[in-house]
Amino acid sequence: MKAIIFDWIGSLYDREEGVLPWAYDVLMETEFKKYKIGLISIAYENEERMNEINKSGLTHFFDKIIIDDKKSEKQYLECISFLGSTPEETYIVDDRTIRGIAIGNKLGCKTIWIQRGQYATELPDEKTGEPTYKVEFIGEILGWL
Repeated sequence: MKAIIFDWIGSLYDREEGVLPWAYDVLMETEFKKYKIGLISIAYENEERMNEINKSGLTHFFDKIIIDDKKSEKQYLECISFLGSTPEETYIVDDRTIRGIAIGNKLGCKTIWIQRGQYATELPDEKTGEPTYKVEFIGEILGWL
């Protein structure tokens, strides 16, 4: 694997808690292992979301950040290309099966569903496909990297 693309809200950051436990450790480990790291986030106020990411202290980990009002295959392919990877060499990490996991599965990426928070009951179906891995918190992926 060459690259990992993370979701922001629900995967690395919580609106109430801020940066989630283990997020920093996971990003440190991915950087140490020489993965290229992308971030794709949904926000209706792009500048506000970028400010939130900058204030988190995590910005320097990301080689590519895409913020838009919806997620699309085109964004993921753009990010994968920028990171010098292919879908088969890329992990997609997201807490929403109907967004990042569905897109990652369709593109042929390995997908990691963080089954926590308000979308923990948003189960995979025929439309989204099954995630490659299911975890309850981001720190669980440390053993796979």
